[in-house]
Amino acid sequence: MANVPVGKTIAFSYGFTFGNIGTIIGQIWLPTLLLTLGSYYVLTPYYEMMSRAFAEDNTALIKQTSVAMLFYMLVSLILYAMIFSTLTRTALGLEHGRAFFSFPLGAATWRMYGALLAFALVMAVLFVLVLLVAGLAGGIVIGLLGGAGVAKGAAAAANPMVAGVGLLISLFIFGAMLYVFVRLYFMLAPVTVAEEQVSLGRGWQLTAHNFWRLFVILLAVLGPMMLVIGLCEAVLLGPDAMMAKSGATPAETAARMDALRSQLPLLHALSFVFSPVLFGLQISASAFVYRTLVPPGSERRAIEA
Repeated sequence: MANVPVGKTIAFSYGFTFGNIGTIIGQIWLPTLLLTLGSYYVLTPYYEMMSRAFAEDNTALIKQTSVAMLFYMLVSLILYAMIFSTLTRTALGLEHGRAFFSFPLGAATWRMYGALLAFALVMAVLFVLVLLVAGLAGGIVIGLLGGAGVAKGAAAAANPMVAGVGLLISLFIFGAMLYVFVRLYFMLAPVTVAEEQVSLGRGWQLTAHNFWRLFVILLAVLGPMMLVIGLCEAVLLGPDAMMAKSGATPAETAARMDALRSQLPLLHALSFVFSPVLFGLQISASAFVYRTLVPPGSERRAIEA
């Protein structure tokens, strides 16, 4: 597989996004607005219930709230599918012209919904498997260390070697999830749109030997904007409200949830304002990389092969 051009991809992403910001806003403002309103009216009671659950140490309420949030995420995924399918067509050059209103519910949107849902399920299953493998490996190593008299009883957690094993396990989990995320996510939208199929394997095939290039591209196109958003949130809410304290008591966690809940309108307004830029940058980058690896007209040959 050819190497992905990092510099050209980043340049195209910024050029496309800021050069077509009016078109992007017109195409996604309605689904983005619905996402914003839905998040506010769902997350407000969610934070309220989670705050109460932590304050009361109510495990049953936490599970009930989590199930409701999962249902909301499945529904909101339809709106994300609209945004991804519409902007990807524009970034790939399959659709031209400005649009003030766009709310597509055709086959392309449902294919994208299926692709996003498949991606989420694969990542969830992988996370569980990686945790199991890491936990098993960690248990074996710590058992061996304990058998050698290195870590025994309550002192095991404070032992530097045990702490090192824990750090390595954490890095393994993070690295494995990041690698698979980049490989599967980067080509998800253009493959689904251009080839009219839901195929995580196709995206994995296209990104072979390009992980680090894709990782650098994602950092370059999303990193600066995420930093700006984080700084805005820190200024509006204060760093203490955004960062969870290690070892916080249920009462302290509940207080932090209350603080966040009162600031949700600001957070959602901020998200709505920056959404066109964030969506434009990541989707145009993936579209450019796809067109670099799969020139126009060769999609059908790739599918038939």
